[in-house]
Amino acid sequence: MKMNMPVDAETHAAFQQQAEQQQAKQEQQAEQEEKRKSMLLSVLSPEARERLGRISTVKPEKARQVENMIIQAVSRGQVRPPVDEEQLISLLEQISGGSATSSGPSITIKRKVADDDDW
Repeated sequence: MKMNMPVDAETHAAFQQQAEQQQAKQEQQAEQEEKRKSMLLSVLSPEARERLGRISTVKPEKARQVENMIIQAVSRGQVRPPVDEEQLISLLEQISGGSATSSGPSITIKRKVADDDDW
């Protein structure tokens, strides 16, 4: 047996208000994201934009971190637009804590040593 609980007007109004607040929050986030994208579009050189796009495909969190650094540096006047590919690489190295090539795991291969000198 299924019981239907009546929803009073007060509860309905609360749910509706909560839904409106959530929608407003989503719209605000979308607007902030649009401002962020347009700022990055205006301060990055085409080559840097392309590289950052490739990075965001593989490591979106790292790309987001670099984007934040670029926006902060430009807004503080530490970097002048356009941010080129070399500056972007420098920021990536700062995030990685060294060179970009040493950020991955290292693999060591031990080979057997032959005892005979016949080769």
